[in-house]
Parts: sequence; structure tokens; C-alpha cells
Amino acid sequence: MTFGSVYIAGHRGLVGSALLRNFQKHGYRSLIVRTHDELDLRNTEMVREFFATNKPDTVVVAAARVGGIKANNDLPVEFLLENLQIQNNLISASFDFGVKKLLFLGSSCLYPRLTHV
Repeated sequence: MTFGSVYIAGHRGLVGSALLRNFQKHGYRSLIVRTHDELDLRNTEMVREFFATNKPDTVVVAAARVGGIKANNDLPVEFLLENLQIQNNLISASFDFGVKKLLFLGSSCLYPRLTHV
């Protein structure tokens, strides 16, 4: 299976970094990564400009605002809205710029209050 150029959004996170290492291990050389300082995924215009310039064939969405239990508890709406901006910008740009394959990874911070673990 060929992937062409692969953009991994969130390549510094737990899952994204593991995917990046796996792609590298299996010989993929056309890997595209950007840090948050280089590309703010919440910014629609920046994301669209990035896609227009880089033209990835495959996009892996492993990017999200994360912060742990306390941060999620203190700022639930902010976390949700930022993560929706990120995913919507990446999914929309992927469609608009003809991305062939999109892998969207979603998660949440879940720790049951009364768990015995």
C-alpha cells in the first residue's frame, strides 16, 4: 500500500509520535510534520495555506488540545471548542484539497469518579 506524502497532525503527542516512528521504521520518507508554533491548526486560513502549499496525499489527525483531568474539568467548553476547530479545519481542508486518505483519531479524558482502580 502506498501513502504518498503523509501529514501527521499532532506528531509530538503520545499517539502521533508513535505513528511517526512507525512510518519512519517502515521506510516512509515523504512525511510532513509541523509544530504548533509553525502551524496553528485552529486557524482556518493557516491550515488551508498549508494544504495548498504541501498537498498531502494522506492526513493523520492525532492533534488536540490536551491538559489532563483538572484542565478538562476546569475548562470543558474551551477544550471542546478548540478540538472541534482543529478537527473541522483538518477534515475540511483534506476534502477541499483532494486528500486521498484521512485517519481521524479521537479521544477524551475519562476517569470515572467512583472507580476502584
